[in-house]
Amino acid sequence: MKLTNALLISLCVSGVSLFYLGSVSAKDSDSLTSKNSASIAPAMTISLKPIAQAKPSLSVLALDSEGLRVVNKSTGATRAIAFGTKEADVVSILTNLRGKPRNRGVNQECGAGPLGFASWADGLSLQFNKGRFAGWKVDGRSQGANKLTTIDGVGTGSTRTQLNKAYTVKVSQSSLGTEFSAGSLGGLLSGSKPADRVTSLWSGITCFFR
Repeated sequence: MKLTNALLISLCVSGVSLFYLGSVSAKDSDSLTSKNSASIAPAMTISLKPIAQAKPSLSVLALDSEGLRVVNKSTGATRAIAFGTKEADVVSILTNLRGKPRNRGVNQECGAGPLGFASWADGLSLQFNKGRFAGWKVDGRSQGANKLTTIDGVGTGSTRTQLNKAYTVKVSQSSLGTEFSAGSLGGLLSGSKPADRVTSLWSGITCFFR
């Protein structure tokens, strides 16, 4: 975990060029979804072939407020898998990197409408809206979840102090618990003290019952 986090943090300070596929702006949705737009725009048309053929042994998956990133361990180069990318392409890339999803299906009970999902054993779950990548969530209760971090090294298991050092954070109490927002990232903390830890992390459209 330490090596992975060190790699991801180093990318921020070394000025590595980032290759964006596209992005969407955040917009309030209803109380059953995260505070991002329910309508996900298609990603810019850029070939996903370099990511789809990435070697798992040479790649690290990083969480991103606008989707996901694949980081090349050898070169430090990153490729974005942006919200709006086709569902089939996203699932294919992640299957290549980390194996087939443990579960796939459709959640019919979300305020944004039915959301497709794909989830893995380490707590990573992706959401899809109308065939497009719309959001992700990491459940810190799953074994291995703390290995999934942003390029800033923040993931489930990070302390509130670490979170505050990496982002401008707003914390509030909701029916979900101690909830925070850091730009387009959202999540839950185990409490309000500096040593309390991130227990869940998400971005994009995610279905919650509040």
